[in-house]
Amino acid sequence: MGRVGQLKDFSSLFDARILERSRGYRDAGMVTSVAQSADDGDLWHARVAGTLGFYDVDIRIHRGMVISAACTCPYGQKHSYCKHVGAVLLTIADRQGERDRRSSGDTLPDDASKAVRWYWHSQFPGGVSGDAVDVLDEQDWDAVRRVLESGLGMSDAQSRLVSLIRSNGSYAKQQSCDGCNGGETVANMRLLVPLIRPTDITQLPHGWFTVLEAAYEHLSDRAGLRRLYRMYILMARTLPEAVYVQRLRSVSGEQWQEDCDAIVDFANRHPFEITYGGNNPAYERLLREEQLTQAAASYCYRGSDNHSWMYLLDLVAQADPERCKSWLNVMLLEPDSELYRMHSDDSARYVEAWIRRIETVFGEDFASDLAFRIISMFPRRDRLRARLEPYCNADDEAKETEAVNELADNPR
Repeated sequence: MGRVGQLKDFSSLFDARILERSRGYRDAGMVTSVAQSADDGDLWHARVAGTLGFYDVDIRIHRGMVISAACTCPYGQKHSYCKHVGAVLLTIADRQGERDRRSSGDTLPDDASKAVRWYWHSQFPGGVSGDAVDVLDEQDWDAVRRVLESGLGMSDAQSRLVSLIRSNGSYAKQQSCDGCNGGETVANMRLLVPLIRPTDITQLPHGWFTVLEAAYEHLSDRAGLRRLYRMYILMARTLPEAVYVQRLRSVSGEQWQEDCDAIVDFANRHPFEITYGGNNPAYERLLREEQLTQAAASYCYRGSDNHSWMYLLDLVAQADPERCKSWLNVMLLEPDSELYRMHSDDSARYVEAWIRRIETVFGEDFASDLAFRIISMFPRRDRLRARLEPYCNADDEAKETEAVNELADNPR
């Protein structure tokens, strides 16, 4: 990524709720590419994975100020500053901050330490010192590390990870049902400590694991942080949790490949757990950023939902193009599929998003053939036809017109 003047605060450009969703997209690694224009240093191009496929984002930044922005998402057709634009700006700001930390020699995260400090002050507001938690010395933090590693079973973490994931996933399922009455931010930011009642320590992202994480940060224990981040990635069920992929990358150094292999190995050996309670945005981010085609195929074929399939389709296709095409045929050409239960424009837009994504992966011919066959399955669905006809080639359009005329002449 090219250099740009220090990015100034841009939060006032966004609705607060949109900016919060942008943070979730940023944390999940949904910004798949960011590049500065070679011809115009103020112009930035990016691609962001969204609900209906991938969107293109253009942002003009002059002397650190955001001048203008545009996104190809539906919301972006009427508004300049959508969640995808926000995610790109947050990504640019993060990379600037990461570069600054490297130049200053400060490379270890301190997020857990900040969370523990906040939690301490909220629990003990009448303490003698406002910074009581900061006076703990290395011996104190080493004691915290020893106690929590023992209490949380870190010496046998692999054997316990399956039960931790299932506890985490069960809570995620409950939240997805109960979340109708709560804010989306609360649901997304929930990071459960398995086997501990959430009401006991809900103010910390991972409960007592966060306290252990803070001890690792204070002691510069990279091995401990790597072990925790790998666990967080495998347990993740919400977009914000995918941020641990980048945090693991920042502390792994030369051990990055070893950590990647360990995560993928666990996912391959425990396919049920990797998606228990829902898809795993952190693992999907790892697959995307590392271009792990075989692992992506295993993940999708073993039970991921359609959203993950759309996000990882290009990787799955590289692993076995013909098998992937066969799966798409089964999904899209089944008249009783959930895709076609509703006759709404939203349903038609979603099918169109699939055809558009397929076109970028497999080319126009395969996408055109699928679009024509879908239209032929539902000749009376005008909204669906209007969405898919632009993807049909001339021969297919002629066939479709002939079929419609025949239907009119011979109504069932």
